[in-house]
Amino acid sequence: MVKLKAIIERASDGNYAVYCKDQIFTGAGSSIEEAKKDMMTQMAFYKDTALKEGFKYPSFLDEMFEIEYTIAGISPRH
Repeated sequence: MVKLKAIIERASDGNYAVYCKDQIFTGAGSSIEEAKKDMMTQMAFYKDTALKEGFKYPSFLDEMFEIEYTIAGISPRH
């Protein structure tokens, strides 16, 4: 099983962003869970588009994979 590493950060406006360290996938939302869900949606969209358009995509998207999240850059809301 592929294990991805992702970083979660909080912006100064209080929203959250998540991005994979070694992949192109990202997500954003008003909560950590919303940002994670958005990234998963983007991953599915990327795979679906690749299949329709005939370009390559990371093979782990066809298998089970795990994402290890690290929370970094969390600062007080202004």
